[in-house]
Amino acid sequence: MAEQRNQQAGRGLTGAISVLAVAAAVVLVGLAAVFLFSRRSGSDGPALSAPDQDSALAAAWGGNVPPEYVLAAPADVQTAYRFALERPDAMMWMPCYCGCGQHSNHKSAYNCFIKGDATSGEPFDPHGAGCDMCVGIALDVKALTEEGRSLRDIRSFVEEKYGSIGEGTDTPLPPA
Repeated sequence: MAEQRNQQAGRGLTGAISVLAVAAAVVLVGLAAVFLFSRRSGSDGPALSAPDQDSALAAAWGGNVPPEYVLAAPADVQTAYRFALERPDAMMWMPCYCGCGQHSNHKSAYNCFIKGDATSGEPFDPHGAGCDMCVGIALDVKALTEEGRSLRDIRSFVEEKYGSIGEGTDTPLPPA
């Protein structure tokens, strides 16, 4: 008899643990869903509607909404695209040595990120998102620009660092 009571108590305890485990799993899945949904809004504030999100993105990117391949890229790639978009006056004078002058007809490192005709409605070029050399050149140009170096000095740095890797784009020299 005592053995029968112990078995029933054990089943009751096992059942209670199973119910608690299921309840805990449901709570964890719910919390994960809330977390993931809140991260999609891009901020800790209230979620924006799609047109508002596009407007906010466009404002943050100089009036252009970047394509998904830019938004999904690592931070350094996004920084390179943003710099090229904001500083064509620096990037247009910098050659690229990844071979894009031959296979993509680029004229400078600027074209790795921004098409030659930025007024076409889609100014972004996908090439830069997948090319570590292009990103490296853009980030170097950004850093040296922020240091206050001249375009000629920056160009010399880029040529020295990357020039032995491959054939450069046919990029004119910056003005003196």
